[in-house]
Amino acid sequence: MRVLICAGRNYADNHRCRQALDALQRQQPIRVLIHGGSQHLGGEIEGWAREQGADIVRYPPNWQLHGKLAERLRNVFMLRDSRPDLVLALPGGDDTEELLARARGSGIPVICGRQPRTAGAHSPGCQAGQNSTHSSRPPAQERH
Repeated sequence: MRVLICAGRNYADNHRCRQALDALQRQQPIRVLIHGGSQHLGGEIEGWAREQGADIVRYPPNWQLHGKLAERLRNVFMLRDSRPDLVLALPGGDDTEELLARARGSGIPVICGRQPRTAGAHSPGCQAGQNSTHSSRPPAQERH
């Protein structure tokens, strides 16, 4: 299965990231792990993938070329180019929410990682405990 994992630029909960990846891996093997090169989670994501024998695809934002739009434009390209079977979402901001909306709009299932349990803290596109697995696409199958 090809999984795109996303989170906000400043999200740095390595433990929660590993928990979400482990839970997904127990359901169906992750063969390709796609991410945006986060300064906080990128190393953790790639370390987890190496431990599992999964291939890694990294899409870092091009800040020099795109400036403030770098992450948003990277997300659009990453989603289209990487062809994920599903998106694993950790807490993030507006750019993350836009990525999730685009994924859902393309029929790609979105699985929400567990969120911190603080009063009123939730993200509208990926609320605590919410998973969006409805899709017009068939269940994930191996693609090469």
